[in-house]
Order: sequence, then C-alpha cells, then structure tokens
Amino acid sequence: MLQGIRATSLLPNHPIGMRYAEGDRVFRYSKADLELATKYGAANADFLHFQPTSVAAFAGETELTIHVDVAEVGWAQNQFRDGYITIHTAIVQTCLKIRGNDVSAGGDCILHLAEALMYDVAAETFCEIHANKYHGIVPMTGAGYQSVVVVPCCVVPAGHHFWGQTWGDCLCTAAFGGGIGAVINERSVYFQDDGGIGACSDLSCSFQYAGFMIPRTWRDGAAADNIHFMLQLAT
Repeated sequence: MLQGIRATSLLPNHPIGMRYAEGDRVFRYSKADLELATKYGAANADFLHFQPTSVAAFAGETELTIHVDVAEVGWAQNQFRDGYITIHTAIVQTCLKIRGNDVSAGGDCILHLAEALMYDVAAETFCEIHANKYHGIVPMTGAGYQSVVVVPCCVVPAGHHFWGQTWGDCLCTAAFGGGIGAVINERSVYFQDDGGIGACSDLSCSFQYAGFMIPRTWRDGAAADNIHFMLQLAT
C-alpha cells in the first residue's frame, strides 16, 4: 500500500473506492471536497441526478446517451466512474455500474457502462445516476439530508485523498451526555446529523445506525459512558 491510513495526499495513490483491510478494520480510499475533521463521520457530497436518455440504446450495448439538464452545470470527465445508474425501463435495470463518462457542459453526455444493458432503452427513459460514494467527501452539514459513508482517521485538507474507515474499532465525538453506555442496555450507536454519535435515547432512533458499543461500560463499581464502538458501515 502506497499511502498509510493516517496520511493524506493531494494526488491519488490508489483508485477511489479501493478497499483495504487491516485486522477487523476496513477502509475505503476516498477524496475530500472540503476539509474533514477526525472523530466525526463524513458524508458523500453528491446530489440526486434524475436525467432522461436522449438516444435509444439496445440490449448488450455498453454506452448510454443521457440528456444533462442545464441546472446540472455540466459534468466533468469520469465524474461518475465506479458509480451506478438505474434505468426505468419496463423491467427496471437496477444499479448498473458506470465505467466512466464524457465531459458535458449541458446537453447530451455519453455514459460508458461496465455492465451491458439488459434490455432495450427508448429515448426519454427516466434514469437516476449516482456517483462513486467515496468521491467527494464533505463534513455532515447538520441538515439531516446526508448519511455518513466514512470516518476519517486524521484531519484531511480539502482536495486531498485519504483512507476513510468503514468498519471495525472506531471512536467518534459524542455530543449527548458525554458518551454512550452508562444506561442499561445502551449498546446501539447512531450518527448525529453533524457526524458525531449518540444513543438511541438521545436521537429518538431516527438517525443513521453507526454500530454498537464494544467495551463493558462498567468502571469502579458503576456504569460509565464511553465512545469506543464497532463501526458498521461497509465491510
């Protein structure tokens, strides 16, 4: 491995999304759009892309022409590499992997698929396109419309590449009550909308599941809070 798990690099040393396992911890190679803090979960910055096809395509082909709405402000070369497209044909073609895409300033754009089309696709077929979730990582904004995809192991400057943790022993900031585990059966961990963690009772169970408490939360004859937990995002 060219880049350590606590190092960052302006230039990529590995493919975005590459998986690295160390013991029971798992990391994914990611790129930060904005500066990231350690001890907080971080989110994917991509928005929803609902776009129609502009040219018919046929089963077995691996290129699909999409009409890019002007509101999208253009697509960069390979912006959607290793992302996914769902094509709403009569039988929906779900999560076909994208190998890359051409540049588009609005108008038509060709997607190059890693998987061949299963069925014919008519022009004006509704599609939803999702970028590689590890490309374009940002802090959680607190707006409640994002999900954590990685936890950085170090401070990451904007534009840098890094290893984001997705599984295994982890530690995050807890804003409620100083930690988790002092209440009986308080074992499940949830992400708050700022990327910190809390218990179900803190968050009303409406937030994203993060994992479970690892240690026995008992010290000096009494229950005690802690923030060391088993992260469970992606194996």
